[in-house]
Amino acid sequence: MNNTLKYFKEICAIPHGSYNIDKISNYLVDFAIKNGLKYRQDELKNVIIWKSASEGYENEPGIILQGHMDMVAVKDEGVELDLEKDGLILEEKDGYLFGKGTSLGGDDGIAVAMALDILTDDSLSHPSLECIFTVNEEVGMDGAMGINLSDINGKYLINIDSEEEGVITTSCAGGVRLLSLLECKRDVKRHGAMYSVEFKGLKGGHSGTSIHEGRANACIVLGRLLKELTANGKTDLAGIYGGEKDNAIPAYASMLIDTDIATDEFARIINDFDKKINEEYKGIEDEIRIVITPVTEESSNDTLCIDKTEVIAEILTEIPDGVVKMCSGIDMVETSLNLGVMRLDDEGFKLDFCLRSSVAKEKEDLKERLGTTLAKKGCKLALTGDYPGWEFNPDSKLTKRFVECYNDQYGQNPVVTGVHAGLECGILIEKKKELDAVSVGPNILNIHTTREKLDLASVERTRELVIKVMQIKEN
Repeated sequence: MNNTLKYFKEICAIPHGSYNIDKISNYLVDFAIKNGLKYRQDELKNVIIWKSASEGYENEPGIILQGHMDMVAVKDEGVELDLEKDGLILEEKDGYLFGKGTSLGGDDGIAVAMALDILTDDSLSHPSLECIFTVNEEVGMDGAMGINLSDINGKYLINIDSEEEGVITTSCAGGVRLLSLLECKRDVKRHGAMYSVEFKGLKGGHSGTSIHEGRANACIVLGRLLKELTANGKTDLAGIYGGEKDNAIPAYASMLIDTDIATDEFARIINDFDKKINEEYKGIEDEIRIVITPVTEESSNDTLCIDKTEVIAEILTEIPDGVVKMCSGIDMVETSLNLGVMRLDDEGFKLDFCLRSSVAKEKEDLKERLGTTLAKKGCKLALTGDYPGWEFNPDSKLTKRFVECYNDQYGQNPVVTGVHAGLECGILIEKKKELDAVSVGPNILNIHTTREKLDLASVERTRELVIKVMQIKEN
């Protein structure tokens, strides 16, 4: 596989979750220095690396290879790795590479690795290359928003941040992150039995590419149970937790409750809810497990609950969830909402949402609708990471190149489509409007989850396709 896999494994040995990007950024700088390549690292830690055109390609339009260096770093319960400090433990089976008990970061470490491989392969003929590696794409695209492209001269932008071989992506949704805080007082004393309630076994997944599948959101499902409990007896929250990232569908959620509901009645409510929720998601989720653990009085005597449990239950059952609107005339999501993170800490009850839409007005309408719902419940709101969508260009020469090269390599036409997820192409085109862009990538399954795995043969084929496109001459 040439050196793509070599570089990818080096990247996996460096902790590089979002916001934890100094080491991976410096790794790229060291790579450029070692290979005698021009580079620029900005104050955000974005890195750009240049390589001059090969002989015979000096007058060809420049190629930009682009990907992001951060990953969604999540792990299974019981995994002892500290993803802020430790590299991943990799395993390979049946042609796939995956992390042991963790996400893999194929999104988007494979783009970085492939670009580094191409930069160091002197056997390749190519136009001038500009490789743009951005930071914190997974948490609002901060790197792309802040990068300066004034010294970029390339015409064709190849974003390697897609996860399905054979799909040429030519447009994407815009998005924004909404943060909510409900201030609470922890002054409610123990009055009943205390239980830990956990929701396990959910699939989770990417809140853009998997949202249309109707997977259960662990935070929302937990909120529905909390609502039922508060309707059947005095129930107060001592803790609540769910999700890891705003752009990942939560696969796990838990709460610590104190309730006056009688033991037998509590068991009946849980049992009925378990049956109902698994029937509702039959064929979508494998099994949603509700794990109830009684908390002994001795270990919880000093535990205080918060004063706004019913308000929290109302919020979690009244906010939109998942697909909000489908595109007119085609089977594609237009607008969606994902509650990705739920926490209760000393400041209060916190929620972190990812809103997406391919229509700017619909994004604004959803932002207003969600904000109004939360504000009426007393929440304070903040918006961050608002990024534009990427509109389809019917005159794209780069798309035509990819279709022709794909047909030549595979003997069939690719799927040319848009995606209901955030890609940095729209932001970069806003900065440099003459860019002609596509997004491609190898097969990566279950991104943003601990079930993520990378198809190694697909990586090799995708690398070959990118190189073929790079080597087409216009002049």
